[in-house]
Amino acid sequence: KFGGIRRFKNSMEFVRVQGAPEYSFRNAPSFMSILNTEADVRDAEYETQAALDHYLHHDNTAPFIAIRLIQRFTTSNPNPRYIKEVATAFRTGKYGDFGSGSCGDLAATMAAVLLDPEARSVTLDADPFHGVLREPILKVLAVMRGMEIKHDLFPILRLEGMNDKIGQMSHSFPTVFGFFLPEYMPDGRPGEATLVAPEAAIMDMPKTVGFLNGMFSLVKYGLSNCNGGFGAFNGCREGIFSRGVGHLAFSMPYNEASDDDQAEAVVSKLSTLLTSGRLSTSNKQVIKSAYIKKLPDANAALRMAQQLILTTPEFHTTNTVKLSGQKREGTTSQQPSAKPYRAIIQIMLYGGCDSFNILVPHTCTGNKDMYQEYLQVRQDIALPKESLLEIDAASSNQICETFGVHPNLPTVEKMYDDGDLLFFSNTGVLTKETDKYNFVKDEVTRLFSHSSQQFETERVDPFEMSHGTGILGRIADSLKAKGHIVDTISIDSKATALQGTPNLASSPFVLSRFGVSRFNLGASSNNMESHITAMNEATVPESGVFGDFWSESLVKSLSQNNFMYEILSGSVTNTSFPTSFLGQQLSVVAKMIGHHAERGVETDIFFIPNGGWDHHSSLIAASKVKFRELDNSIKAFADEMKSIGMWDDVTVIQTSEFARTLNPNSNGGSDHAWGGNYMMFGGSVRGRQIVGTYPDVLTDDGDNVIFRGRMVPTTSWDAVFFPLAEWAGATADDFKYICPNQDRFPESHFIDVGDLFE
Repeated sequence: KFGGIRRFKNSMEFVRVQGAPEYSFRNAPSFMSILNTEADVRDAEYETQAALDHYLHHDNTAPFIAIRLIQRFTTSNPNPRYIKEVATAFRTGKYGDFGSGSCGDLAATMAAVLLDPEARSVTLDADPFHGVLREPILKVLAVMRGMEIKHDLFPILRLEGMNDKIGQMSHSFPTVFGFFLPEYMPDGRPGEATLVAPEAAIMDMPKTVGFLNGMFSLVKYGLSNCNGGFGAFNGCREGIFSRGVGHLAFSMPYNEASDDDQAEAVVSKLSTLLTSGRLSTSNKQVIKSAYIKKLPDANAALRMAQQLILTTPEFHTTNTVKLSGQKREGTTSQQPSAKPYRAIIQIMLYGGCDSFNILVPHTCTGNKDMYQEYLQVRQDIALPKESLLEIDAASSNQICETFGVHPNLPTVEKMYDDGDLLFFSNTGVLTKETDKYNFVKDEVTRLFSHSSQQFETERVDPFEMSHGTGILGRIADSLKAKGHIVDTISIDSKATALQGTPNLASSPFVLSRFGVSRFNLGASSNNMESHITAMNEATVPESGVFGDFWSESLVKSLSQNNFMYEILSGSVTNTSFPTSFLGQQLSVVAKMIGHHAERGVETDIFFIPNGGWDHHSSLIAASKVKFRELDNSIKAFADEMKSIGMWDDVTVIQTSEFARTLNPNSNGGSDHAWGGNYMMFGGSVRGRQIVGTYPDVLTDDGDNVIFRGRMVPTTSWDAVFFPLAEWAGATADDFKYICPNQDRFPESHFIDVGDLFE
């Protein structure tokens, strides 16, 4: 098939179960002998090549690659015909005269991507649903190339801090999944049309401001670190490039008959080079007017025009844009009522935290030594019993009276003993109560996958009955409907968890763990921001949805940034926070809580993503470091909340997409599992208890243990977030909206708010 010949060994050989011949299975193809003495390199290479060939010819491979290449080069939402053309080119290795005829030929594949009518049609430029948001790093490189960057002193230009400033840098993706997921669906007009826009996942307030500050700095000062620039050296005199590593050498001297003719020539040239000629007439006029005001200094006028065009939707997307003439609304201050303040903070440990080394069976006076079973199952990734920090669970009706906490979590132990922290045991994504015998038919979530279980942990809506929303967003919606003034805030990146129903609650926004940077410090003109908002007005329905999304996001980002900068600039905490990633994140959250009155907010809902928990190797050593960072960070946060009198008003829930296998792998690590142990803490939490049911069997013999120690959860995230929402102010009539899947669980599955909060 598609030019490939596949030969299989043992094609007719079956293995039959002794004493029950009706049970049998195919003896899988094998190149290697089961005897180590007969193994050789040749057979290993043959088997590896056979596995690679299997992946190459798998039915899903060609369309999988086709969709991703199309999204990166032409359009985010290709039609099925286009995908099929590219997939066929990949399989056959031919597209017209391109390709060798071998499966997987990328010359044929890329020819199909770039030469298909959907990629080249000028007519589709007018389709509001066609096109893409451009990737941040590609926009930076396009400006450098189009505006002729010059760097005589250094053969290689180094761009500094790009992941934090714009969310992307070549060869520096944050996870194995890249910078964004291909199925990411944003809010705004793309989301309303159920369109994906992968690049929108890294387009938030800090990165929007960081991108524009960096580009403005490049235009004005060359490649320096001045006012948020992407360079390493400081030089902050506009038009003086001697301190920069490189500068944009593009120029158009004044040589036209009139100022207007000169402006038209310059702006038209910039439109061609930077927007492929898409710049609308109205936006062109705004830039021309700003250019003329800078004359007769043609260089200053050019810099002004360059900066302004870099803020337009035509530059940031491949859409054509039609403005309606109506201004967009930014952030406005709010007047709080007399409702008590509450803050929910969700810390999401991305990668799959090994939570059965957070909470370990210690002393059990029943018929079974659970620690010994833990030691037997976990083997070389088990914690020594003498190293564990003991906690009393006698009142929690668990299999053991005493459990052990990881030795690098002394703050967790102390908060538990102080009655401010509890554990949820064997908790995770669930569609309904199930066991190892029925989970395949009962569970709709794709299990053991980072992306799907992260998505569902943040969403808690397996059947998408509240499409496009997350669990925290729905809590915010419910509180908003009751008259609460609610802010939903993610630290460092966007979060599915915070998405609410459009127009029901305020849109979530993102803060950097570094705080808020001032926008356009040292502006080339006092009215630059008014020019920017004029070029990003509301659009008509037939205008491109991705352009509209950029403009809406930009105006909100600038408004939010200005508002937050005024509040947080110069703000300090009473407590010294760790410089770790999580420490910086919690420091920003602490400052926001401390300033909730100035912000006019009655309820804050924060989402803190924290990566680096996917320990497939060296688990013991790696988790020691991560648990120490976690413990030090939450200690500083708790100390700060107590010092400002807010400890009773905040609740922190720690989550992860899944736990890890109890059985180790061959690299001293563990792999993707399911149910795990998580903590919740705060001054109002009824702590010193373990909620749910800690497994009483850790081997694969248990009814809730799937191969290699993967626990089927007995407590759902629905049961966890129900009482948390009620503590924040939700009532029983909100629960069906907050947890749409609640009817698939018996009433006994849920936990009363009084059992978790004082």
